[in-house]
Amino acid sequence: MPDQTLWWRPASRIGRLALLLAAIVLLAACSRNRATPAAQPADATAPNPAPLAANAANPVSVQPVDAVKLAVDQPGLYRVTASDLAAAGFDPARDDPARLALTLDGQPVTLVAEGTGDALELTFYGAPRASRYGQDNIYRLAWDSQPRPAVGRTLAAGSGPATTTFTARQTLEEATTYLSQLPADSDHWLWQSLFAPATFDVPFDLPGWAGGAVDLAVALWANTQDAAADPDHRALLLVNGQQVGESAWDGQGMRTITATIPADLVQATGNVLTLSAPGDTGATVDMLYLDRIELAYERQLAAAADEQLLFSAAAGAPVSVQSADAADARLWDVTDPAAAEPLAGGAADTAGVQFQDDAAEGRRQYALAGQGALLSPRAILPDQGVDLRQNAEGADYIAITHPDFAAALQPLIDYRREQGLRVTVASIQDVYDSFSGGMVDPTAIRDYMRYARDNWPGPAPRFLLLVGDASYDYQGFLADGTPDLVPTYLLQTHFVGETASDNWFVSLDDQDDRPDMAVGRIPAQTADQVASVVAKTLAYEQATDAEGWSSRALFVADDKQDSFQQISDDLAANYLPADYQVEKVYLGQSADPNAAVLDWFNQGVGVLTYVGHGSMNVWAQEKILSTADATALRNAVQPFMMTMTCLVGYFHHPQAISMGEALLFNPQGGVAAALVPTSESLATDQSELASNIYTHLFGDAGTVGEAIMLGKQDLSAERALMQDLIETFTLLGDPALRLRHPN
Repeated sequence: MPDQTLWWRPASRIGRLALLLAAIVLLAACSRNRATPAAQPADATAPNPAPLAANAANPVSVQPVDAVKLAVDQPGLYRVTASDLAAAGFDPARDDPARLALTLDGQPVTLVAEGTGDALELTFYGAPRASRYGQDNIYRLAWDSQPRPAVGRTLAAGSGPATTTFTARQTLEEATTYLSQLPADSDHWLWQSLFAPATFDVPFDLPGWAGGAVDLAVALWANTQDAAADPDHRALLLVNGQQVGESAWDGQGMRTITATIPADLVQATGNVLTLSAPGDTGATVDMLYLDRIELAYERQLAAAADEQLLFSAAAGAPVSVQSADAADARLWDVTDPAAAEPLAGGAADTAGVQFQDDAAEGRRQYALAGQGALLSPRAILPDQGVDLRQNAEGADYIAITHPDFAAALQPLIDYRREQGLRVTVASIQDVYDSFSGGMVDPTAIRDYMRYARDNWPGPAPRFLLLVGDASYDYQGFLADGTPDLVPTYLLQTHFVGETASDNWFVSLDDQDDRPDMAVGRIPAQTADQVASVVAKTLAYEQATDAEGWSSRALFVADDKQDSFQQISDDLAANYLPADYQVEKVYLGQSADPNAAVLDWFNQGVGVLTYVGHGSMNVWAQEKILSTADATALRNAVQPFMMTMTCLVGYFHHPQAISMGEALLFNPQGGVAAALVPTSESLATDQSELASNIYTHLFGDAGTVGEAIMLGKQDLSAERALMQDLIETFTLLGDPALRLRHPN
């Protein structure tokens, strides 16, 4: 039946296997990828990287500022000096240091100031951000009108037998492979793949090991399932050549194998964990991914002079910490990072630090660091003080751009203003500073749109243009991946797992997924790409020779399902105005569909619609059009294109370009704008979306973006598959583009 046809999703088992392999190549071919550092253990010594000066690796204008941003990506006690602040344009001697205030996302953070003027030193406890969008927490330092309240408490020296060890927890994890198909609440970045039979070795150390058994937990993702075998997965854990655990299970999903490693199998350094998939279950394919390894062991309470120790202890119990820098050690209670406080008292000698925390309850977390072990922020940057909430004029059109692209975008901004639109241009960093505490977070974009709608002078904004490429690799795990410049939102869909949704930014009411604004994106990596799209947009709207090409509408259709050509015929016959000249290139009816499509590109058409199977880089298995064709086109007239297919708009891939991007960025041809999908969907659903958009495109919508918005609003969002359609069909190009009609 037509409504059971999944576009570009073969029905046979062989076809499904081919698609699985293609998906692995598309979304998980990461053998070239850079391994990311292991996550910092909850209780461990923290390294001390050199600070990133504001005017060094990340050069910025050193103009006087009233506030600075401190980027922190690991837990520990931090030191900031007067010279660090001055390098970012902040005058540490402007006022009483007691008036300095530190905040995280608007909430106060404990700060200790010592010295004044050029001798000023600030100490605070910082922690990384637990977010898929990045590890940086952004702390803001500024002057306050009131002095800070006194903080800290005094400890006793301790008496009786002292605690000399604590339970250290270490996580080994590398993000090298991305799988979109994992469940919505999963970490979609995995480590090492194993096609059974296979083994994978992971070396590990146990810093400060005090002896005793080690608890081990290994998290795996089972990526295959075989109905003919039960169980269809089996994995073994070996440490230093000796088996310590195993598990056999059935089906796809996450599996955690736990084991206890006897003390006589490990040493403090030079251990090797071997993960083995023997492939002896009888399953046709047994494929596993290693996600992470967790170790827990008893560790000595000891720190070298350049080490910072994060540890836990029971409140009220005497504690003894060996420290080579005990006389100058700083001890903080960091159980609640937002309310961390310095601790005084106790006793220090050449052996270390002894204390007893009688004022606290329960189990507490502490940080101990000598002067040489204090951390430096990863970056200290000026806070320019831009507040995007302030807008006395309001806006019809909001452009959010990477700052490198502002100049290339300006001709389009000027043109929209000449048309009478109220236009606001915002840097993506200013969006973060105004709506997510300076931290990278796509949610800030939607919060910006909501604030503009609810608080700015009306009428409410109509258009959102995003200028900059996005990537599912938010944190830059892939060594050869393109950077995430203006993020998209990744949401879960029925067929491909999570994928990009720019629609999410303009779905401003929680009741449904329907857009409340028209949204489009120029997914550029360079200013030249932005300039090319701007030039094509202006040329399309301002062309004086449009009488011929603007009256031609090209329909291209696949023949793998009867519904494809039926949908195309229906759009041409029932939704296209009569003054259009209809041209068709249908697979099975054209001798050379590829040549015919390229010929019509060269002759010039105003509107192009494709209906059929598709992938990231081709239309149909017969390659009616490919990414290579899109790059080679030299058509003087660039049309508006609609594609009722799958994955052609997968613009957020960090290592490959989609056909939609290739057509948009071709400076000598291609398209002026394109409606393209970032996911897969059903033929009947796409047919309904296409007819809705056509109705508005040639009816009451003044722009391409508003036609798409209205067409989505007409869909029934109660159906989950229709929600996917609303969220994932994406306009590449300017949402305020005005379609050139025949007259």
